[in-house]
Amino acid sequence: MSDGDTDFSVAGRHLFVVIGAQRTGTNILREILNTNQQIAMLGEVLSPSPAPAHWDNFCRTLANGSIPPASFSEAETLLDQYFEFVEYRIRNHWQGNKKNGSHAIGVDIKYNQLRRIMPSNWNATRPFILCYLRSRGATLIHTTRNIIHCAISALIAAQRNLWHNYDGAVIDRAYEIDVTECLAHVRSIVREHDAFVTFADGCRIVNCRYESLIDDLERAGPPDEIPEGPGALRDIAAALNVPFHFRNDGRLQKAINVPYSKLLSNYKALVRRLENSEFSAFIPSLE
Repeated sequence: MSDGDTDFSVAGRHLFVVIGAQRTGTNILREILNTNQQIAMLGEVLSPSPAPAHWDNFCRTLANGSIPPASFSEAETLLDQYFEFVEYRIRNHWQGNKKNGSHAIGVDIKYNQLRRIMPSNWNATRPFILCYLRSRGATLIHTTRNIIHCAISALIAAQRNLWHNYDGAVIDRAYEIDVTECLAHVRSIVREHDAFVTFADGCRIVNCRYESLIDDLERAGPPDEIPEGPGALRDIAAALNVPFHFRNDGRLQKAINVPYSKLLSNYKALVRRLENSEFSAFIPSLE
């Protein structure tokens, strides 16, 4: 990889990418970060969406060029063009023109999407996009969460067809999950996490644990301002070189707002399986 003609950190803006598993709090993190006028973050840009700044829609606008790109130099150029387009959309099309002066520009990518963009001749073990982001001076915000909670949350969200709670939905019944599927999902998260940590060696990384983010939110007072304190938001603000100025506007609420022991109708069956697994230490966190 080249050192990059487009070093976003020295071109008047700071590129950052939030990376983690599904259900690790990336959406609430995006909501909070976007309350800071110096930060503008888009959602999962590699997932299907009608939004023009999402990757697939950007690629459809290309008059020429191969997808996937034929070489790593073409892939570098394509990603440079893409992030420049993301910045253009943010500065010129954000509602109310609120982000035309943002310093830090970011997007959300999940572990299982890291290999979606790569040149056709790429044969390295490390995902191409991580090499690219390192060469461009990007900051990676790595989101993590209690892995059992993460897996259960994904399974329940699929059953409820409720991934983001903007309407104050409450849980009014118990749910049964497939315990074998749950443990398989947990192990998948562990594998993807460990692979990311290995492959992101040398990148600028800030860790954001979901539980720490919730602690930040719980300190919020009127009028929804989050006071500065030790935790994920302070680390992110320092890494992005922006002032600590965040709010919790309350629009997005927790999707699961009851203890897991009350949420699951087959809770005891899950605990029995966990007791005989490598994840037994997580059982107390379900109460």
